[in-house]
Amino acid sequence: MKKPIRVLGCLLAMSLILSSCKNSEETTTKRDDTTQTTAETTSVETTTEKTEAPTTTTEETTTEATTTTEATTTTEATTTEETTTVATTSSEETTAASSEETSETSGSEKESSETSSSSRVAAFDKDKADKFMSGVTFEGAALVSQNREVVWTRAEGMADREKNVPNTMDTVFEFGSITKQFTAVAIMQLVEKGLISPEDTLDKYLPEYSHAKEITIHQLLNMTSGIPDYLETGTLGFSMMDFKNIDFSKLDVLEQTVREVVSTPITGDWMVEQISAMDLMFTPGTEFYYCNTNYYFLGMIIEKLSGMKYDEYIRKNILEPLDLKDLYPDIDHLTSKGRTSLLFWNFDFPSQDPSISYAVGVMTGTAEGLLQWEYDVLDGKLLTKESWDKIFDGGAFGYGYGFYVKGNCLEHSGMTLGYNTNVFVDRENETVIIVLSNIQTLGMSLVQPMSSEISQYLQQNCMG
Repeated sequence: MKKPIRVLGCLLAMSLILSSCKNSEETTTKRDDTTQTTAETTSVETTTEKTEAPTTTTEETTTEATTTTEATTTTEATTTEETTTVATTSSEETTAASSEETSETSGSEKESSETSSSSRVAAFDKDKADKFMSGVTFEGAALVSQNREVVWTRAEGMADREKNVPNTMDTVFEFGSITKQFTAVAIMQLVEKGLISPEDTLDKYLPEYSHAKEITIHQLLNMTSGIPDYLETGTLGFSMMDFKNIDFSKLDVLEQTVREVVSTPITGDWMVEQISAMDLMFTPGTEFYYCNTNYYFLGMIIEKLSGMKYDEYIRKNILEPLDLKDLYPDIDHLTSKGRTSLLFWNFDFPSQDPSISYAVGVMTGTAEGLLQWEYDVLDGKLLTKESWDKIFDGGAFGYGYGFYVKGNCLEHSGMTLGYNTNVFVDRENETVIIVLSNIQTLGMSLVQPMSSEISQYLQQNCMG
């Protein structure tokens, strides 16, 4: 593979690596706020107190006339009849009143229940969300769903800037590292088939990797393997350290070089060879380090055990069974073009080759397509409860299998060249926030926040 110039290190490394840096630092930091927001949201929900209607039992009084003498018989019989009539009338009035009271109470319960349901859906502050979005620059699509109902959507900017095609809720974006959810589910499907175990060591499947005997599948899944990240170590010919060496007078050369590099395929064998030459960062299982190489290796394992290419496996074993027609394990269905923004310059690069993103970040789709997937996650589809419990187990470091985990909340950001994304799921109250953007800002920007920052604002300020 060709070695790019140093300036390439800044742009392409940032585009791919920020996925890990943002997730492991910013996402983890903000989770305490997210949990607090979730609690506040839950407390706002209206609880309807049920009123039990009193039950009235009417007993009809029958008075028997007792005959003593002929003179008194008539009088007693007459008195008895009058008493019976009065008792019956009183009983009927009581029953009618009770019935009316019951009807009113029942109606009150129904109205209260409907109000409660409406309050839960209306908990999201749309006006505040719109006001925030109007004050920042956003290019992409976003939505919020509560109780399986989409309560807010927003689409802005251009999907194709050259052709002047706007973003809509039907625009297909690159997901980046949100792909890891699908890779983790695929591995657990193979676990349930008895083809692999999380406790297996890597040498059983990738014996050619130099440290394979020291690492388990579980440690790949939850980012505790200690393997170096191929996006941060110069494996692709650059590293984050090259950022300080940017030569702004050669930006035209940079753009040309990036276009060439992102279009150059790599192979799994090449990846294993490159990573094998590097030492582990720590003893496996003792620390957390967000590493894209983990999921690259998992993709290779999926192919080896299933006999299918990664994209084919995802399509046939996840997307088709769930009828997820707006999600794709490829870049062929993209209807948007990414943009990378660096200070005052914008670069409209082509999508990077799928062999670079692979099981790490190749998934694409619409916001609503991703929402349907998260609904399936909430419903525990495709896998047993035991498998889903393992996926949602954040362990000591707050990362499960393909998700950051904080209590009942799941989250993950993603980034590829020209795109940045975020998905947040509160499993307790079934709130889902999705933000997909086809612009990637290298560096901090107050007017053009990252998708994760937009999601964080919505969680903390708009959930009631």
